[in-house]
Amino acid sequence: MRFPAEARRDVHVRYTRPSCMGGFAWFTVDFEPLPDGRLGFEFVNPLGTEDIDAECAQAVSDGILLWLIGAGRESLHSVHRPRLPSAKELDAGVPVRPDAGPGLIALRAVLRHSRPHPIDSLPVTHTRAGWRAADKSWRGGEATADPMDRAL
Repeated sequence: MRFPAEARRDVHVRYTRPSCMGGFAWFTVDFEPLPDGRLGFEFVNPLGTEDIDAECAQAVSDGILLWLIGAGRESLHSVHRPRLPSAKELDAGVPVRPDAGPGLIALRAVLRHSRPHPIDSLPVTHTRAGWRAADKSWRGGEATADPMDRAL
């Protein structure tokens, strides 16, 4: 069995943490099953550097993958964060987190929109926001139900 069985579109996340270090991530991502029965994980970023820099885009991808393999929210803040599976391991089949249901990861995540902040768009914030996007998607969180996801 492959995970996910169906696409989840327009998952909006606005993640802000005001502090001396700052932190701002605001993006929309689509989640869809990989075509042709393939296993693995693909992150597609068709946006330009004016929308999101490469380091923050990679952090979104890492956050999504961390959620898929079962990393808890507390591990995102830790230097002992779980090791991400390699592309080869993912292609061979990596189980999705148990609370998401049975299956092996077969996911494409497509970044559709991103709004950067010139100072506070940090990779660590984008990792947390990527994790949150995946969590919202499979737990049924609606953007309108979460005040953090409303437009500024």
